[in-house]
Amino acid sequence: MKRISNWLLPMLMVTLGACGAKEKGTLEVTGNIANLDKVAKQYPHAVKNGTVTLFLYEVPFGGDLPPVQLDSVTVSADKRSYTLKGQAPNIGMFNLVVADGPMVPLVNDAPTITVDIDMNNEKFYTVAGSVASRELQDFIFTYDVKSVSAEQSMNKLDSLKRIGAPDSTLLNLTNQKNAAIKELNDYMKRMMGDVSQPVVAAFVLGRSAKTLPQTEFETALNSLTQKYNGDSNLAEMKKRYNAYKEQVEKIRAQQDQQNAWVGKKAPELTLPDVNGKKVSISNFKGKYLLVDFWASWCPPCRAENPNVVAAYNKYKDKNFTILGVSLDKKKENWLQAINEDQLKWTHVSDLAFWDSKAVTTFGFTGIPYNVLIDPEGTVIGEGLRGDELNNKLHEIFLK
Repeated sequence: MKRISNWLLPMLMVTLGACGAKEKGTLEVTGNIANLDKVAKQYPHAVKNGTVTLFLYEVPFGGDLPPVQLDSVTVSADKRSYTLKGQAPNIGMFNLVVADGPMVPLVNDAPTITVDIDMNNEKFYTVAGSVASRELQDFIFTYDVKSVSAEQSMNKLDSLKRIGAPDSTLLNLTNQKNAAIKELNDYMKRMMGDVSQPVVAAFVLGRSAKTLPQTEFETALNSLTQKYNGDSNLAEMKKRYNAYKEQVEKIRAQQDQQNAWVGKKAPELTLPDVNGKKVSISNFKGKYLLVDFWASWCPPCRAENPNVVAAYNKYKDKNFTILGVSLDKKKENWLQAINEDQLKWTHVSDLAFWDSKAVTTFGFTGIPYNVLIDPEGTVIGEGLRGDELNNKLHEIFLK
């Protein structure tokens, strides 16, 4: 099932906005802070001389601008109550922030909201006066629990794949992973239909982009924009998503127009390695070679690297290796990414960005991109990512 690319998530997950349903006015946030000693224990820099400082921020629409500070107040252990005020012309997202400490997201569906912070409680804050803010709190804490369960299943599955666990074990864990993701997705779909404000629904929709299959994400997006016709936040999310989808289709069409390399002899490519030594594709003849085109500045490439690392660790002792070809411009960024992502194979680059000899030789228009070459020098795979790469190597080495 297709899911939304990781690099799209930040633009979709920023849930801010102004739907114009609330008359111009102010937002007043009041409350108390209890157990300052607990705050100090969990956030050692938050308490200074027996006081904490609170800030109220408006999160601007669209996520292109930083949060705007509306007010601040310093609260002492003796006088734990506080009041923060700011202009709030439209319903949107606001953050109540303890300096160097936790943050409380709020929705101003009411002119006055009470937020009591108590680090002795599991959820560390309670909200009164704002239905949408309580819905947002319930979602965030429930989502964290369910997403951790799904993430643990995925990480365990990846670990077992790396060590070559039996297929029966992998199948059982795959079913567990799928069940955890389905439970998380079902919960988010219910939330999107039940919440009282479109700004909360949009927040949930943004989170769902990480795990919801693309067709289901599009269905939810279309349903919400119809339900809350005129909501500027959801309209902006749909606009950005459609632009992203159009860009993906253009790239896909360009790639389809290119001559596929599968079944053809791989062209020669010679570039300097990290020490300046010339390395050629032909140097690896006799091995199965994955030529992996990437760059440190490319978020999808960095997101794909754990899959490539897993493939390398699993098959490196089976006549398989990798040649990393970077489109970086700065050597220090290239080397840092190699180290951070633990890419323990040969790397080359002419540090020429999109003017790299690699681009003109292989004719690709986007990265990450790769070709898999057999020991005789023939390309047997192209554009293999995620499970596609693992499945292809499984087909070769575990016949």
